[in-house]
Amino acid sequence: MSGSSAKEFNRLGDILSGMHPAAIAAGIAGAFAAAAAVLVAVGGLEIYRAERALRIDSEQPEPRASGRFGEEFTGAPITMAMIGDSLAVGVGADKPSQTVGALLACGLATLAERPVDLVNVAVTGSISTDLDLQLQVLDSITEPPDVAVIVIGGNDVMQRESIPIAARHLYSAVVKLHRAGSRVVVATCPDMGTVPTLIQPLRYLAHRASRALARAQMVVVLRAGGSAVPLGIVLGPIFVRQPQLMFGADHFHPSSAGYARAASLLLPTVWSTFGGPRYSPATPEMVDRKVTEAAADAIAQSL
Repeated sequence: MSGSSAKEFNRLGDILSGMHPAAIAAGIAGAFAAAAAVLVAVGGLEIYRAERALRIDSEQPEPRASGRFGEEFTGAPITMAMIGDSLAVGVGADKPSQTVGALLACGLATLAERPVDLVNVAVTGSISTDLDLQLQVLDSITEPPDVAVIVIGGNDVMQRESIPIAARHLYSAVVKLHRAGSRVVVATCPDMGTVPTLIQPLRYLAHRASRALARAQMVVVLRAGGSAVPLGIVLGPIFVRQPQLMFGADHFHPSSAGYARAASLLLPTVWSTFGGPRYSPATPEMVDRKVTEAAADAIAQSL
């Protein structure tokens, strides 16, 4: 320590020694409060930017896919419903055929060798408390689907919704579908900490919240009789390593390549609900050639 620095250090010590402990504590608390205020301001700014991107995106045409897939096959059609938020809609994909719903419908038709009728009632910006309304819409336009795929959770994290409340509404939705005779597959919350538009510390907080919500979703889905696929745990690292490829133009939603990854992860579980082999989503290398080729064919047909 230089002479001048030593003098300043000693002077600071003299000042502190003459202060009341309560005053020192108040000063430290004030410093922490100021730092916290900065973090809140930064976090608030980032949330504003993310929500602004969502509003802009919601004003653009959505690449929503619906209708019949696998028309070359005979037999009774399989009805598949997509329920949830913008990921279930396919926001960020270049065209409807590249959304996760279209890719799953095409892949399922190939595996089952039956046509698949895709019904999409998902709504961009939805949170878990909106699932009941989507089920009401679904009931009004079709009989209970043979399989329902739910993708939900990202907006719950971004809007800081209660995890217990979100999990309870998801549980209720899965129970209703299951009791109606539908096979239910839930893609648990994606890792919102991978979103490039978020900066620290919000990215870290979004990552933690996403993992916590995904764990809660996994528990309630299994208890309700559905199947759960850990979307964020498996795909999160890929999105971190390849953000320019995996994210769309808004840097918030997946790109067509990102949806292809998600569909390849979900398809084995969707297929297993129809009697196909059951695999762990965390070990995609175990998926047999038939499922892999079906996913690849679906992606190729979407191009």
